[in-house]
Amino acid sequence: MNPLKNKTGFTLFEVIVAVTILGIIMISFQQVLGQSLSTHKDTLEKLEQISHARFAMERIAFLIRQTGFIESPVQGEGPIETLVIEERSMDAYNNVTQAFVPDGVIDADKDSNTLVNDDTTNDPVDKISFSLDKTDPDNWKLVEVLPDYSTAVASDFMTQRILCENVSVFQVTRGSDAAKQQNLVKIKLELGDNTNQVSLTTRAIAGKMLIL
Repeated sequence: MNPLKNKTGFTLFEVIVAVTILGIIMISFQQVLGQSLSTHKDTLEKLEQISHARFAMERIAFLIRQTGFIESPVQGEGPIETLVIEERSMDAYNNVTQAFVPDGVIDADKDSNTLVNDDTTNDPVDKISFSLDKTDPDNWKLVEVLPDYSTAVASDFMTQRILCENVSVFQVTRGSDAAKQQNLVKIKLELGDNTNQVSLTTRAIAGKMLIL
């Protein structure tokens, strides 16, 4: 008796059906995997945008709280796309030699007499600015420009530094003196597009500004 006579195999039709079903399953799996990867990528991009936006907002708010002078916006003005304030918190340089070594004296106190910006000639106001760089119309950037304390020239500024990219909105509004809120600054920052947008708003008070 030949044992092979009782063996049955797959017909061509059954093989075609099996391959078709397997193909459908693989296509569905690829679609689900593709959607998952796309969602994961979008999530990572949004988390990165949130991180950059928070860093920018926290830095700006900190510097506002340390300042004693707001040049722009003026009292009651806003929203505008520029913030210019007095810098009086950094200590990265030696005030005498201009070496990149902290000396325990605020860099803005150029004459090292513990009074910041008290002399328009020897110790003038050092300004820091925040604004939108729209050079690339497809990628607006929020940038800051710091005083250059590595030189003895008071009017020198460092190259602008990018705080975050893909900015759609940067708005600064200052309170009015009528309500005794001229030291209050409101900041609004939005990153991304309509599909993947991050929006943050904060307020800060110029803590070293005298209100009369």
